Amino acid sequence: MEQIVDARRARRTRKEITNLLSEFEKSDLTVNDFCKQHHISTGNFHKWKSRYKSKAVSRKLIPGFATVDIVGASQTDLPGLFAEVNGIKIYQPVAARYLKELLA
Repeated sequence: MEQIVDARRARRTRKEITNLLSEFEKSDLTVNDFCKQHHISTGNFHKWKSRYKSKAVSRKLIPGFATVDIVGASQTDLPGLFAEVNGIKIYQPVAARYLKELLA
């Protein structure tokens, strides 16, 4: 008796998927061209991108905290300015809870 061979591709591992997504980011190809070249459906590609890339980015950042660059005072600084982040100017030290409420 003959065995029927399934023409579909076996499932890709997480590592294979993340490698493909990294390769896409480095390429200058459109999503359609990249998918055709690697025999991937565009639906799967977008599903992988939302599933795996968002997790990779969120692992790098700690939720609730923002990066603050400390720079030396210049003559253009406003007198009494304590900090400025994303256009919010703070003129005195404040509790972290207050800053968290500003971000919400």
